[in-house]
This record gives sequence, C-alpha cells and structure tokens, in this order.
Amino acid sequence: MKLFLPVLSMLAAGVCGWGQTAAKTPPKVALVNIQDAIIGTADGQAAAKRLEEEFGPRKAKLDQEKQSIDAIQKRLDDDKTLSDDDRQKLSKDLADKTVLFNVETDQDDSDLEQAQNKVLREIGKKMVAVIVEVSSASGYAMVFDVSTSRAPLLYAENATDITSDVIRVYDIRTAAR
Repeated sequence: MKLFLPVLSMLAAGVCGWGQTAAKTPPKVALVNIQDAIIGTADGQAAAKRLEEEFGPRKAKLDQEKQSIDAIQKRLDDDKTLSDDDRQKLSKDLADKTVLFNVETDQDDSDLEQAQNKVLREIGKKMVAVIVEVSSASGYAMVFDVSTSRAPLLYAENATDITSDVIRVYDIRTAAR
C-alpha cells in the first residue's frame, strides 16, 4: 500500500501537469471551404467553363421546351372557344410534351451531376494534398471543411480561414506541372 500511494501521487501530478500544459497552448484550428477552393482555382474555373459549354445548350433547349409547354397550358386555360376535340388534342400534346420534358430534364440533371462529380474527384484529390501541405506548414492541428452542412462547425475560437492560401498554393503547384 505504501508503494501504491507514491505512484498514485506521481500519476495525479503528471495528469494535472499535462492538463495545465494543454490549456496553455490550444491546438491551432483552420477552416477551409473546399467547394470555394475548387471553384477558385484555375483548374476549377476551366472545368466550370467546360461544363457550361457542354450543358448550356442543353439547358437552353429545355428552357424552350418549358416555354412551349407553358404556352399550351395557357391556351388551354384561357381559350374558352376551343372545341372539345381541340381541347382534347391540346391536352394530349401537353401531357406528351410534359412527360418528354421531365425525362430529358432528369437525364440532363443526372449527366450534369456525373460530370460535376468527376471534376470534383479529379481536382479534389490534388486539393486535399494541398490542404495537408498548407495546414502542416502553418502548424494547424485540425482543419474543418465548412462548405457543407453535413457536419456544421458551430464554434471555433481562434480558427483561421485558409481557403485563399489553399487556392494560391494549388494554382502554384498545378502551374508548375
């Protein structure tokens, strides 16, 4: 029992001492908005331009189809002089165009999402390496992604936003390649 008390005292002193040291120097915390960082890079801007060139015409076509559907619906609603036959034909035309529009919209949305995810994977791999480089070079113990609400950061005292540093270093690294 006599040996147990000194060991217990040393452990208690060590734990208390460790707690005081940790309280004096809190870990450095960084925040990064990965989505903004990806979009802010030269690679991200080039990818956004490519996506716009590919999907812009498809969106314009869908917008025209939507206007056509709206015009048919407006005619059905406003034109009280339509015969029953004409009204039935317009209703069928409206239903057919709406179904086709919905299928095309779903397909285009799916295609766009796949293309965006591909870009995010390609740039994201390099981006994570840059985040690690920037954060470790600056002595950050933790980095939180604040671009999504899945795991929201509610409070971080003395946290530093490193998004602009990450963009700058990413562009330097990729320009050198």
